[in-house]
Amino acid sequence: MILSNIFGALAGVTALITYGFYLKQAVKGQSTPNPSTWLIWFIAGVINTFTYFAVVNGNIWQSLFVIAVTFSVLVILVYALLKGKFTKIRPLDFFIFLMALAVGIFWQISSNDRISNLLLQSIYIISYLPTIMGLLNKTGKEHYASWLTAIISYSFATLALVVNYPGDWIPFVSPVVNGIIGNGVIVILIMAQNKAKKGVGNIT
Repeated sequence: MILSNIFGALAGVTALITYGFYLKQAVKGQSTPNPSTWLIWFIAGVINTFTYFAVVNGNIWQSLFVIAVTFSVLVILVYALLKGKFTKIRPLDFFIFLMALAVGIFWQISSNDRISNLLLQSIYIISYLPTIMGLLNKTGKEHYASWLTAIISYSFATLALVVNYPGDWIPFVSPVVNGIIGNGVIVILIMAQNKAKKGVGNIT
């Protein structure tokens, strides 16, 4: 139990550091937040905070990272809106946003935390697409530091579950699928682009 609490606390603290890095990147112009991705992360984060807390049977330490992420996303969302740091909104962004709202409505109507939380994770994964497309189309840019730190944070959250198994597989979906895999794809893309830029620089 103590070890689980420690990993949970580390996940929460590392999550705050992650978004601290991202805020710094946004201020320096190293990252251009996608409005759809971040708005969805906030809306889904609010729902996720309640549903995840329920699926881990009210364990505050195991759900600490979810609370930290939702708070941090709100801070960056407000900053980006006020400073005009967002990239342009595309049709895909509206579609994903509507999907997130649909999950929220389902959660309110059904009060089913388990299914709602699983549906949210699919929304989270889809919400990475605007950022991924921005990187591939070169309409947005990102720095690897915050995304890599996010993987570390979600790894701690996963370890908190491993050492104190909640008796259910659903709690693992959020940190593993959304956190480690989702952020991992972004890191791989950023690294690949950085390598390509270095290659072009060497040629010229």
